[in-house]
Amino acid sequence: MTTVLIPGALRSEVDGASRVTVDAHGTLRAVLDEVDSRWPRLGRRIRDEQGELRRYVNVYVDGEDCRVLSGQETEVAANAEVQVIPSVAGGADFDGDAILAANFAPWVQELGLTVEEAGPDFATLRLPWSDKLAREGGAMSGQALMAAADTATVIAISSAKGGFGPMTTVQLSTTFQRPVIGKDVLVTSRLTKLGRSLAFAEITMTAGDALVAQATTVYAIL
Repeated sequence: MTTVLIPGALRSEVDGASRVTVDAHGTLRAVLDEVDSRWPRLGRRIRDEQGELRRYVNVYVDGEDCRVLSGQETEVAANAEVQVIPSVAGGADFDGDAILAANFAPWVQELGLTVEEAGPDFATLRLPWSDKLAREGGAMSGQALMAAADTATVIAISSAKGGFGPMTTVQLSTTFQRPVIGKDVLVTSRLTKLGRSLAFAEITMTAGDALVAQATTVYAIL
């Protein structure tokens, strides 16, 4: 058995667990293949579509960086410990709030969005509750939620690429599950694929502990 230590930013992919065990050893690749099989969303955040470690994810085997060993062919003994540590793609200088301020129309900025967290393939934004965003009946407008989902994807792509660049929405599809009244919404966009010309993302929107909406987006990288 191999123990895989899960950082806080990735625990939502394994139901909040700080560590999981897999019945695999021999090589790091074998361990990550088992992770892919059991927790595919976690696997996608560790390795890309070609099966390579994502640039901004560090993986340690018993405290040693696999990249200075043999990469995914690093030997993993029985009862070893594998630790996954993502870092912010844009580095310490990545400033999602500055990207919001410099590249979005005034009406988007008036939503009051702020960047809570950004990583190698995701971004989480906070959409604060405002009576100005409420539609008839008192619930938050769906248009505001859709704009927040779209904006979160721009920040996620910018974080993955290390900075803002030209891009445009190709498709945005949203499903609303329950109304939001009087609560901030956390909007998390996770990239499922980032190519040279297209990016795909899945977005979850939560208020408190409740999932209020989900969305998918396709972006063209210009």
